[in-house]
Amino acid sequence: MRKITYLFIILIFIGTISCKNNNSPLKQIYKIAFDQNESKLSCELIFPDPKTNTNLIELNEKYHFDSMISDSKNDIDKALILMNWTHSQWKHNGNNKPKESNALYILEQANNGEQFRCVEYGIVLSATLNSISIPTRTLGLKTKDVETTKYGAGHVVSEAYIPDLKKWVFMDAQINYIPYLNGVPLNAVEYQKAIIENKQAIELRNQNGFIDKEKAIGQVNWVAKYLYYFDVSFDSSKNRINCRNKSKLMLVPLNAKEPAVFQIKHKMTNYLYTNNLNDFYKKPKIL
Repeated sequence: MRKITYLFIILIFIGTISCKNNNSPLKQIYKIAFDQNESKLSCELIFPDPKTNTNLIELNEKYHFDSMISDSKNDIDKALILMNWTHSQWKHNGNNKPKESNALYILEQANNGEQFRCVEYGIVLSATLNSISIPTRTLGLKTKDVETTKYGAGHVVSEAYIPDLKKWVFMDAQINYIPYLNGVPLNAVEYQKAIIENKQAIELRNQNGFIDKEKAIGQVNWVAKYLYYFDVSFDSSKNRINCRNKSKLMLVPLNAKEPAVFQIKHKMTNYLYTNNLNDFYKKPKIL
């Protein structure tokens, strides 16, 4: 009887541990909401000036982006062309981190046969679009269980402020698509809301047109778990500390925990947290 009791206690303990820590993120999708009052955040979202930033000038001249987009009719078409170009530069490898995190170095290594993570797709696409005067930021996505999941708790994409639409747009260069609903390209939070409320109506588009519906739904189902926490750097060119001694801004759903650890052991100390949607989607400032 005593052995059975001990065994029962051990099973409960193991069960408790497994509930707290997961090897991979849960696939559950959550309905989330944010404060939508006027932003009171004094800090700006800063983007480099493509006319004066030497890295962007070199990037554009080396890869001839202006020529690639010369026949484009609008900014979203330019974004689609350069997203497709970024997607084609290497095959995804989730375990290979470059020695330097800048677009010129990453592309140089890719030309030598290196393959990189989603992070590098986000960095390169963001720099590429910034070089043609479309303000773009590398966007971190994190699951609700980001603190207790060992692996795969995050994904990285880009988010571009499309000038002629005057709105932010989600772009995934690794997979090569922009999400649309009723003909309108979506930002990351709009995308999450559409998945909850109207998933079947979502369309995924790249330079070649809309992706096959079955493949699109598969991708939507995969990315949905990552659309819970959203973070960006205040300064898209240097990632410097420039807002209340923090370098990044994280959008956190109302009544949700502010995560301080990534995948159990990596402390996140450089984040300023907000529940306000308008803090996160401020119009970009060019420096």
